[in-house]
Amino acid sequence: MTERAAEREPLGRVVRPVVPLAVADFADGMAFGALAVSIGLGVLAPVVMSLLVFSGSAQYGAIAVLGHDGSLWAVVGTAAALNARYLLMGTTIAPALTGSPWSRVGRALLITDGSWAVAHRGGGRYDMRVLTVAGLLCLCGWTAGTALGAVLGGAIGDPARFGLDAAYPVFFLGLLRSQLTSGRAWSLAAVGVAAVAGLAPFTPPGIPVLLAGAAGAVAGAVLGARR
Repeated sequence: MTERAAEREPLGRVVRPVVPLAVADFADGMAFGALAVSIGLGVLAPVVMSLLVFSGSAQYGAIAVLGHDGSLWAVVGTAAALNARYLLMGTTIAPALTGSPWSRVGRALLITDGSWAVAHRGGGRYDMRVLTVAGLLCLCGWTAGTALGAVLGGAIGDPARFGLDAAYPVFFLGLLRSQLTSGRAWSLAAVGVAAVAGLAPFTPPGIPVLLAGAAGAVAGAVLGARR
């Protein structure tokens, strides 16, 4: 689909596939807000964090470090390591970022795992309108969920009791399945799964996903070079 054709597509058709993503962000945001309150961050701090940082992996990593009395440098280092994958994602989507510098920066800030995935059209093509709508709705869902989770705090208790901690992983399994359209894609997914399974018992949370993504990228480059 060309960019001009995408702009003519009815907004409702663009929003429809994005709504489940925003709902998952809302549920995950509630879990994050409740966890943040449980370690003593209060209500305002996690909401501001969600609005400005807008990265579930980095925020959960920061909460894990703070919960164990980690230093500020440990928090920053953890967040930077978990968000390193955006360097790879940014290189894939950079050619599709057109317009003024401010427009490109604004859209780049809306790149998340979910918005990047739903905007992908195959063959290195991305629908920027879908990415923008997905990013904005997910930002609203994530921040609103964080606020509600923080306010309810003690009433929610352990988010795992309600399955809120599983909402995002299950949703991403659905996104992954939609991308498995070839033998090569299945092979790369298998590399990622093997890397996570091998590293999870021995490394801190978040690191297996980061290294699995790097392993998948290297494997994809090797397979591509052999074609």
